[in-house]
Amino acid sequence: MSTTDLFVELIIIGMGSAIWIFFLATSIFGFSWVDSNKLLSLPALIPFLSLTYVVGIVVDRISDTLFEWLWAKEMFRKYYENKDDFHDDRRIIYIHEGRLASLLEYGRSRLRICRGWVLNSALTFLTLNLFAWTKIPDFPLKIQVSIFGSLFCIFLSYGTWFSWYKLTLNDFRRVKEQANFLKQFQSQLKKEIE
Repeated sequence: MSTTDLFVELIIIGMGSAIWIFFLATSIFGFSWVDSNKLLSLPALIPFLSLTYVVGIVVDRISDTLFEWLWAKEMFRKYYENKDDFHDDRRIIYIHEGRLASLLEYGRSRLRICRGWVLNSALTFLTLNLFAWTKIPDFPLKIQVSIFGSLFCIFLSYGTWFSWYKLTLNDFRRVKEQANFLKQFQSQLKKEIE
């Protein structure tokens, strides 16, 4: 995986975080401090991207820890008994087969984005409702924003969780299958050479 790919991945996660951070900040401090002309200007873009990158790193690490604790350990045990075997299989793929390693990294990038967006969607659900109930004065509009925003966040959170779940299972399965294939291929080559 190139550095640019990793940077983009963390920016995508960080952009989701920017949504709930914005709702949280405006719920607490209101809108008066926000100058939309300056906020959306080109000079503000570099600090904004820097901040989203850093927040993306933090959300990625928190979601990784949370998902490992809640789900990934059980999923892992379907294919591996210990982490050493998994890491050995990944090393075999990375050392011996560049194309398979690239496909593996592409899948891992997608699962990290999904994992980060599950957390972002849940936090957006909470902060959107906080914003709606504290800052929207019109009651019917408050109800609409809360209901439709909540439904959207729930569906997005479930959809990204389901995608993460399937991608993670697929990652473990692929690593196991591809490493076994490469081991058998290398063993066969050794026999032919001898």
